[in-house]
Amino acid sequence: MAETQGRLLFFTSSPMGRMARVLIREWALPIDEEAVPFFAPDPVTALNPLGQVPVLVERGEPLFPTLLVLERLWVMAGEPAQAYAPARERQALATVLVAGDALVAALYQRWSGLERTLPNNIGFDPGQRNLARLLATLDWLEQGRLRDGLTITGVAVACCMLWSDARGGPAWWGRPRLEALVAELSERESFRSTAPKRWRPGESEQM
Repeated sequence: MAETQGRLLFFTSSPMGRMARVLIREWALPIDEEAVPFFAPDPVTALNPLGQVPVLVERGEPLFPTLLVLERLWVMAGEPAQAYAPARERQALATVLVAGDALVAALYQRWSGLERTLPNNIGFDPGQRNLARLLATLDWLEQGRLRDGLTITGVAVACCMLWSDARGGPAWWGRPRLEALVAELSERESFRSTAPKRWRPGESEQM
């Protein structure tokens, strides 16, 4: 067995943490995985001031945010060309991660149950705007910006969409290329072994 080269902190409910866990499995990387209960920020914020996962710790040094973690795993795997081409695909990957954060923020706002108590001085609902940003990103990706097979960007998209499905998020179907890619990736063992549990507001499972 290869010597452990690092430690990954994640929430079992996090689509971003799942992205890293999928790649660790696909590339058989010698990374230990440490699940941190949601929401227990202290172990995470001690390493990442944003309190977000994944956090990759190598030789005592934490690496974040998600983009840097995914790219580091790619380097550790020997920079497989079929999985990522930074010069052409980094914008798409970074955009997917921003859209994924928007999706999570929108659903957290919905689940919080907080009602508006002051006049709307910005003229739009931030939760609705975040969902619109997500759907616009999916339309943009559908225009030939995703390659077939296992790529870092494809893994990121699939993890976000499968998390949305498991959390009662917005319907994203009707985009044939995206649907086919998510269906293909979801059948891989790396996805099956990291699948999020379904959750609805009021249930005791992690969000």
